[in-house]
Amino acid sequence: MSAVAARQALAYRRRRRRAHRPPGQLSDLLALAYVMVLYALILGWGSFRTLRQTTASPAEAARLAELLARLGPAVLLVGLVAALRYATWQGPVVFGAADVQLLLAAPLPRAALVRPRLAWGLGAGATLGGLLGLGAFLLLWAELAVPAGPLLAAAVLGPAAVGLLAAALGWLVEESPVRARAVLRLSQVGLLLAAALPAVPAEALWSGPWGWAVGPTVAAAGGWAPGWPAQAALLALAVAAAVTAAWSRAGGAPTEELARRAALRGGLAASAYLLDVRAVALLRQQATRALLGVRRVRLRPPRARWLAIPWRDTLAMLRAPGRLGWAAALATGAVLAVAALPGRRGLGIAAVLAGFLAAGRLVESIRVETDQPDAHYQLSWRYGNLMLLHCLQPAVVLAAIGSLLVVAAWLAGLLPTAALGLALAGTPAAAAVLVLAAAIAGRRGRVPVELLLLGDVGGIALLLWILTGPLLAETLLGVPIALLRATPTPQTAIPAVAVWLALVVLAESAWLRTRKPPS
Repeated sequence: MSAVAARQALAYRRRRRRAHRPPGQLSDLLALAYVMVLYALILGWGSFRTLRQTTASPAEAARLAELLARLGPAVLLVGLVAALRYATWQGPVVFGAADVQLLLAAPLPRAALVRPRLAWGLGAGATLGGLLGLGAFLLLWAELAVPAGPLLAAAVLGPAAVGLLAAALGWLVEESPVRARAVLRLSQVGLLLAAALPAVPAEALWSGPWGWAVGPTVAAAGGWAPGWPAQAALLALAVAAAVTAAWSRAGGAPTEELARRAALRGGLAASAYLLDVRAVALLRQQATRALLGVRRVRLRPPRARWLAIPWRDTLAMLRAPGRLGWAAALATGAVLAVAALPGRRGLGIAAVLAGFLAAGRLVESIRVETDQPDAHYQLSWRYGNLMLLHCLQPAVVLAAIGSLLVVAAWLAGLLPTAALGLALAGTPAAAAVLVLAAAIAGRRGRVPVELLLLGDVGGIALLLWILTGPLLAETLLGVPIALLRATPTPQTAIPAVAVWLALVVLAESAWLRTRKPPS
């Protein structure tokens, strides 16, 4: 059948959906969008005014441009990897279950059915990338005394092009199970590359589309980025090639793949409606296991009884190495941001948040225990002691990653030799604080449904429940950071910082040890 018949079928479907749409559905969506945009504008304007109060000095401006060259390619590469992994179980084109049974089973040309949704997916990718670039522009413009026009164009167009590229490549992944398996197997390589890029900023700008998109922004910010016009041209060619390939292969996705994503979409919509992030993560893990199966990894069992839980957690991490890759990428951004611009409070807050998110990727075993509250009865440990044993392996791994990154920052010249010993000594304690904070937040389980029934205060209570972990980490690590900044010589504050971190670790451990299993 021709594409004309497909357009007629789509028009009939739109008419029928419009006829059965509840009267207030569109107005509710518009009201929600209005509230989200309003809060984003308020938050963005407040953050911009706060940053604008202290303009960076020439030396800080140079270091900020260098930090952009170091972290920008890594951030865009991590986003590209995340988009491709998302395409392995959802993607830029997703049909509903009814559409799979009605439209895709009909004798209609597949390309004519897919291309309207693909166009929306490409637009969404470019929009998300542009919003990321807009946030970077506001941060840079607030700190740097550079012309706004070139900086805005470079900061928005580069990430928007990468978002468009990610959406186009996402469809190529979505329409091929072989490519989806390759992405899942090789994405850890991309994350390791993202963790290594900040060490070589000059090479990072030429390492791929993620670097080509940052070069013009670095040049507009007053940094050193020779050849940025060539980088912009290469990025445009790569995006054009990817979009052309995706558009020409619009009819190549098998029905089985689209049906698998449609089945997951129902659970994803229900979880999003209830703000159940854990259910979304379980759906993603289910989709990954359906493509790859279970990775077979063996480790020699330990002789000591108390090492059984860390041994099991290490096996779980090796069977899902993506968690380690994400933790390394987040920790890389945190350490390098603080090492490059230690005097900027905003970057310090962002670094603690990135460290907390890295710790959260490593405490998956605690979430598994919470999902199955009766499983701990098969073990001889009390529930609180079991939670502490689950924290040992993540704390060691995060401390090791942080120590390696501190040494890398010192070798790159970002960290002075005088501060190397202090940073290495504080890394294990900071890792323990972050892991215990992530464990305290993770062991609570899913979002309580009761919070959604509290009326006007339900939104505030829900927000506080979600932000408990990040706020705890920011508070507990904010005190030693403030002590180190308040003294002219940080070495004099070391005893107070050490006592504070020891008390915090003991308090967090005592809190976890006294917890009871969820009902």
